Amino acid sequence: MLKQIMRFLYASLLLIFSKSVYCDSIQQEPLNFGTLVIPQNNTLSSITINHEGETTTFGSIYVLAEGNPAELLFTGLPPLTQVSFNKTSDSKLQSEALGSNSAKFSVVLVDLPRTQASDEFGELLLKVGGRLITTGTSQGYLDGSFITDTQLEITIDY
Repeated sequence: MLKQIMRFLYASLLLIFSKSVYCDSIQQEPLNFGTLVIPQNNTLSSITINHEGETTTFGSIYVLAEGNPAELLFTGLPPLTQVSFNKTSDSKLQSEALGSNSAKFSVVLVDLPRTQASDEFGELLLKVGGRLITTGTSQGYLDGSFITDTQLEITIDY
């Protein structure tokens, strides 16, 4: 039986600040679903990585190598301040990877903390989780690295 291996990297996040927040954000790590095996794509399957790095799978998807949540470093915040995060919209990406011969998949950014405190230097490391969903159309996924960009809009209040 031929196993299909998929490695997916997820990058690029857009941030929207409220209340005249002037701070910088630096992507430390992209959302990475790891190395996956999808032996058959005849039902919807998914892998979810939460912001704490815990992975769960559903259906016909298996993890060969663990992935990680996205990590964003915010600098220039007021020190020791509680910061609230709110998604302003769902960020769902429907993508066709590696040309028309590969099945499509969806990525949804699903998990970020509601609040978190900046440290004594005004820095905060935000971790964002996501879910990758297969199509369930019986079309196979080609072997290779799947890389895509999307935007996540976050409102920050403090």
